[in-house]
Amino acid sequence: MGMKGEAAPGLVFRQEGSAEVLGEAAELAAAHWREVEEKLHGGADYAPDGERYAALERLGMLCVTTARDPEGRLMGYAVFTLAPCPHLKGETVAALDALYLAPRARRGLNALALLRSAEAAVAARGAALVQYSSPASRPCGALYRRLGATHTETIWHKRLSKDE
Repeated sequence: MGMKGEAAPGLVFRQEGSAEVLGEAAELAAAHWREVEEKLHGGADYAPDGERYAALERLGMLCVTTARDPEGRLMGYAVFTLAPCPHLKGETVAALDALYLAPRARRGLNALALLRSAEAAVAARGAALVQYSSPASRPCGALYRRLGATHTETIWHKRLSKDE
């Protein structure tokens, strides 16, 4: 379901279950971790919580959009969590949990097409608001603006020790 004229030839975008993708995505997700997330988490080891993803999915709170090459190999993903928005009664917000494309899939407008496909999927699940974020070291503002998003806040993280 690629977007005509937006994706490099050959990528197919679809919604899949986390259980279907998690094992297959291990190598890609580990590369994502090393490239982007490890620095954000103080060098912590990559340790996805498959049970947590499955629980979110059972509750209708997870949406996984994949990007696959013509042979069906996983080339990337956009993962969103969905939850009621406490600031807007009756609305659901879809928050970006993970976005990654393998380096060889980072051409053309693949990231834009992947996120547009993901937006359609979360909208079909009732989301009225999408919340995008990206690491300060890898800003995605131009991509998000192209999707029609506006910069509304900055996120800061602080790791709390278990003793506090």
